[in-house]
Amino acid sequence: MTESIIATTRVKHDLQVGKLVLGTMVAEIRQASIMQLLANAGFDFCIIDNEHGPFSIETIADLSRAARLYGITPIVRVPDLAYPYLAQSLDVGAQGVMLPRITNAEQVRQAVQTIKYPPMGARGCAQNRAHTNFLAGSVADVMARANQETLLVVQIETKEALEQVEEIVAVPGVDVAFIGPNDLSIALGVHGQTTSPTMVAAMERVVAACQKHKVAAAIQLADVNLASQWIQKGITMVSYAAETMLLMNAGLAATSALRKAVG
Repeated sequence: MTESIIATTRVKHDLQVGKLVLGTMVAEIRQASIMQLLANAGFDFCIIDNEHGPFSIETIADLSRAARLYGITPIVRVPDLAYPYLAQSLDVGAQGVMLPRITNAEQVRQAVQTIKYPPMGARGCAQNRAHTNFLAGSVADVMARANQETLLVVQIETKEALEQVEEIVAVPGVDVAFIGPNDLSIALGVHGQTTSPTMVAAMERVVAACQKHKVAAAIQLADVNLASQWIQKGITMVSYAAETMLLMNAGLAATSALRKAVG
């Protein structure tokens, strides 16, 4: 199998050996240079948010290409589980996809069929595209390597997904179970109370299921101290805030400090 055609998904391999990986959401900025800035900041991956963000497929292609060039693993959170969103995101260069609003394991099994080539799935095969670095190679080798390298992230953010988390993480092909604390807290009736006993128990349940089935546990947080606590509890993939929040928080800290300097 040829390394230059299907690139190694570094974050996937890091997670497989239990290494902590850190990333952020890309929610708004469509300029490809954002990936170089994230790489300079020390991030390992980014989640291109096509569920809530304003991204076209052309923008996803540009962002994914830049991310790979700067050593950032690009993951696209799709707006829907339909074939075009999943397969096209991968064809234009994303190395992983994130499934939002999952409620049952059958949805995940269908997504695996969409993102994996035969014999694991039924994804259509097109070479000379971004995901093969615009090269072509042995069809069998390319499909096998892509199946190996594609990262599948499943969000646990609904009550139904939480109740079926063991079955969901046991689906062959799932690499990461990603806790969405905000939506999960809403689903559990403790709106936004991500440190409530209800939420702590729910998140511990997800981590335990992941450890049992040797799947990475992930979370989205904007609190460094809280994220550190969950790393100690077994989370190995943390998406911290979003590029918009990072920019605003740094700017606000600077402007506040400077205004204080003049009374």
